[in-house]
Amino acid sequence: MSNSYANQPIKLKLLATSDVHGHFSGYSYFSKKAEPFGLAHLMPIIQQQRQLADISLLIDNGDLIQGSPVTDMLVANYQAPDSLQSLPSIASLLALMGYDAANLGNHEFNYGLAYLQHAYGGTKHTLPLLGANLTATSTLASRSLRHKAFHMFSLSPVVNGRQQPLKVAVVGVLPPQIMQWDAHHLRDHVAVTDMFPAATQAVAEAQSAGADIIVLAAHSGMPKNSDDGVDSEQGVWQLAQIPAVDAIIFGHQHEVFPGSKVYDQLAHVNSQQGTLFGKPSVQPGTQGKYLGVIDLSLTFSNAGWQIIASNSQVIAAAEYPDPTVLKHLASSHSATETYMKQAIGHSDHDFSLAKARVEPTHALQFIHSAQRWYVERAFANSEVGNKLPQRPLFSAVAPFNAALNEQMYHDNQFTFIPSGVLTLGHIGDLYRYPNTLEVVEVTGVQLKRWLEQSAAALQPSTNSSPWGHIVQDIPSYQFDTFVGFEYQIDVSKPVGERVSASISFAQSETYYVATNNYRAQGGGGFAGLDGSQVVFSSPDQIQHILVNYLEHLGKPGYQDELIRNWKLL
Repeated sequence: MSNSYANQPIKLKLLATSDVHGHFSGYSYFSKKAEPFGLAHLMPIIQQQRQLADISLLIDNGDLIQGSPVTDMLVANYQAPDSLQSLPSIASLLALMGYDAANLGNHEFNYGLAYLQHAYGGTKHTLPLLGANLTATSTLASRSLRHKAFHMFSLSPVVNGRQQPLKVAVVGVLPPQIMQWDAHHLRDHVAVTDMFPAATQAVAEAQSAGADIIVLAAHSGMPKNSDDGVDSEQGVWQLAQIPAVDAIIFGHQHEVFPGSKVYDQLAHVNSQQGTLFGKPSVQPGTQGKYLGVIDLSLTFSNAGWQIIASNSQVIAAAEYPDPTVLKHLASSHSATETYMKQAIGHSDHDFSLAKARVEPTHALQFIHSAQRWYVERAFANSEVGNKLPQRPLFSAVAPFNAALNEQMYHDNQFTFIPSGVLTLGHIGDLYRYPNTLEVVEVTGVQLKRWLEQSAAALQPSTNSSPWGHIVQDIPSYQFDTFVGFEYQIDVSKPVGERVSASISFAQSETYYVATNNYRAQGGGGFAGLDGSQVVFSSPDQIQHILVNYLEHLGKPGYQDELIRNWKLL
């Protein structure tokens, strides 16, 4: 928190990061190149903005501790502390950069509550953590979660030669869907309520505590390309209507606001000026590519503090990183490079996701095979498997880092792992999320809906290039491919009528599908999945399952021929 005070009006700067996903130094461990984003590249912008303010607060809005090889390495280091050197915590990085508060996002819970506590500095951490709609219900959660509904900053800017108290409250909320996405970590430990009532209550409590300015930090976005702003996960359109909220930091969707047009159909949203219901608001993208900045000009009178002007903007990260931050990250960088180089197996085939949106690939077939191998082994050696009726077992996998167009293809913007030795780094590139594996039981009707929603990511094209069939606005993690049966997608037909298959889609037929916990618990809204269809939950991350599968394959490694069980018509 910086305090360089001036006479009135006072300029308060709210500086925000969100969805950094472990991108700290700007170095890509996949391309082996330094790139101009990440916290080290934001530090010069943060310092510059602080110098332009009388008072500034730096706030992270969640999804910080997961999502990169560095964070994968830090988790591995935590889980096997004797295997790697002692490394600085994420909390120490935040302290070095001068963060004033952090709102919890959904990915903060991917590795469990004990790791969340460790990542933010263990029992000695002092950085305020926020989560108004999150309540601890167990001893573990109470010990691990030291968050608050809001944090009050008591400041003393100089007004007309005299210090004048100013109280700024920051309220934080996160998607209640974490109870689905990370149920295996959170069930029986925490309770999560809807964001709007929790935020409304926290704002009222902040008012009662004397807050002059109330900032909402919401790890949530808004419905895109829709005039209906009501959504339990993307709830900011409703949250912005809480009367006492003065400024809004939001995220979760990785959009850039002001600037993005995806919210233009919603009433009272100004994507050029960066306001929601007239309130200055920012969403600073992802991976530390932008810093969100809200300027509030404040005056003080007998009526108290007043906002007389405001401005919202996002500022791109600096080309060159801050050397102090890089020095702080040096040991973690070295440990990550070592971690990524660990050989774990062999493949006779390239693993490429270049064209995974339009045809079967060895890369996804390898994941499919590992998922089915794991489930078949688990069913054969567990009480759960013995109690379940016999059903066909399928697998669903999405290509996370596929090329979406010809330019991305030519620029090699997709996962490509050459045949030969496979390393942990390759597995992290191939499967980029810390998902666990679950098995859902679905009817033929539900499976058909699932396939049809995936097929919506494709479109008719008269272009001879395969890229014309890809709907680029639909991310690749929303395009599931399946194995265990043959199917065809006729993109000339309307969605709902595109998929035909070698199996029955009758309501009377029932199947098992191995998929990730995000999808099984309702992520993406596929086929009515909501967690109730889960018949088996693995304690293991899919990345670890891929490693175990390679160990199972032994020295020969992955040698399978490609099965082209689906195609576009």
